[in-house]
Amino acid sequence: MRFAHCLVAVTAGIAGSAVLFTGPAIAARSDPSAGSVGDSRLSGPGIGISVSIPTGWRQIPDASRPQLPQMVYPDTCSTGVTCASALASVLSTSAVSAQTAAAAAEQAVTGQPGIQGATITSQGPTQVAGRNGYFVRFIYSQLNGKLQAETVAVETGPASSGLIPTSLVFVTVSDLAGAPPASVIDQIVGSTQLIAR
Repeated sequence: MRFAHCLVAVTAGIAGSAVLFTGPAIAARSDPSAGSVGDSRLSGPGIGISVSIPTGWRQIPDASRPQLPQMVYPDTCSTGVTCASALASVLSTSAVSAQTAAAAAEQAVTGQPGIQGATITSQGPTQVAGRNGYFVRFIYSQLNGKLQAETVAVETGPASSGLIPTSLVFVTVSDLAGAPPASVIDQIVGSTQLIAR
């Protein structure tokens, strides 16, 4: 399954300006030479949150976007996002609100060429790691299958000049055979922790 369109590192309009999400990927693992990552945290410098990634996922560098922390499932997927049946990513930006950031991330995904039938299934305010946040859960189709996704934005700092430091979690799972269950979305999002700065 090709997830290249899902990378929320695309330039998205948040707070009326273009934002490129940044921060190198960091994933702790018990054996640095191992390809798979089991129960590790995904984050990066400049990103105000981390999430726990279950066993069976693999961190992949993206040569075109080395600043985007992302992991794919299965851990045997070694050719980047092209062989993934699920993807998780975190990033940070500034936005007028968590709602604005979450909506912009959803639109960045569903607005990509080849995406069809994008439908928001639920959305609303939420608490993430004790902070105000906003989630958008949606489904969409592409040539290879149907996908479920969620983007969650959490306010990670005080407002400055009308913008709030905001970090996002993005998780998408396909309906392909061998993909993890859609419940992994809630598992990853629910593991969000703030990073002390």
